[in-house]
Amino acid sequence: MILDTFWFAINAILPIVMLITLGFYLKKLGFVDLSLIKTMNQYVFKIALPLLFFYNIYQTESLRNIDFSLQLFIIIAAILVFAIGFFLPLAKLKEGQTAVVHMSLSRTNFAMIGMTLATLIGDPYTVALVSLTAIFIVPLNNALNIFTLSSLNDQHGHKRLGVKETLVAILKNPLQVGVMAAIVLVMLKTFLVDSNGTAIILIERDVPFVYTTIRTLSLTASPIALIALGAQFEFHALKQAKKAVMIAVAFRNIIIPAVMVTLTVIMIQYNEQYQYLFPSVIAVFATPVAISSVVLVDQLGGDTDAAGQIVVWTTLLSSVTLFVIISVLRILGYL
Repeated sequence: MILDTFWFAINAILPIVMLITLGFYLKKLGFVDLSLIKTMNQYVFKIALPLLFFYNIYQTESLRNIDFSLQLFIIIAAILVFAIGFFLPLAKLKEGQTAVVHMSLSRTNFAMIGMTLATLIGDPYTVALVSLTAIFIVPLNNALNIFTLSSLNDQHGHKRLGVKETLVAILKNPLQVGVMAAIVLVMLKTFLVDSNGTAIILIERDVPFVYTTIRTLSLTASPIALIALGAQFEFHALKQAKKAVMIAVAFRNIIIPAVMVTLTVIMIQYNEQYQYLFPSVIAVFATPVAISSVVLVDQLGGDTDAAGQIVVWTTLLSSVTLFVIISVLRILGYL
């Protein structure tokens, strides 16, 4: 039983670690340079990742007969995590790092690592719940993170944005565009149907070549992003962001996952349906900081080196923390 549990957790975590390691050594061997890394990050942020969000959300068959109370639990928790992070006393951090740390508490790698893990540790029903969670949590976190960077940053030539500018930044964000487009199509699938209940508009049926292209490009997001992440890793850069990284790791990898898993276990005592939420809880609250945060920080202001170090270290250490979480939940019979 214990060996089976460990093997289960290892198979969920090691593919992620191996891709990051590959990126690190490709950089060392000269196959990847800084210019290519920047191009890869831009491709992931503007094309592959929005299409991945779109594809995952579009897999939701219908919005009917869904228990939204389970999603409400995650939404409220995500807002509380953001609020706690936003009001943490981080004034002693170096210039440009405060907003980055605030953002790191709530900007998890839900799309790539979270969805990948959910597929590996869940069943079709729990994976469907994770996809449904994406409809709510992705636009929410994007909006909150853009608000954080826009309202807290006046460093590096980036002035604080007003309400109008912040809203425009949120709506123009490529990830947000992908999410909103998918939500519109899911709503059409749900409510725009013929007399037989069949959806009138389905891209996989009406324009299958478009659907296949979207699915193919979405598959490139995770490997390219993880390889680029590994290629960005530099040990010497840690010194300048050590305090920011320690705070982010403490909350992102340990405190927040521990609290959320515990709360979910408690909620099961009142509603057994909450046991199906563990893949969603892990995807939203236990995954490392999103790779796209580095690009977002670069666009809206902040210390990009600190952002990159936080992404790298929360990702590397998550191989340990996620292994522990998955193993414990497996032993307890929740996975």
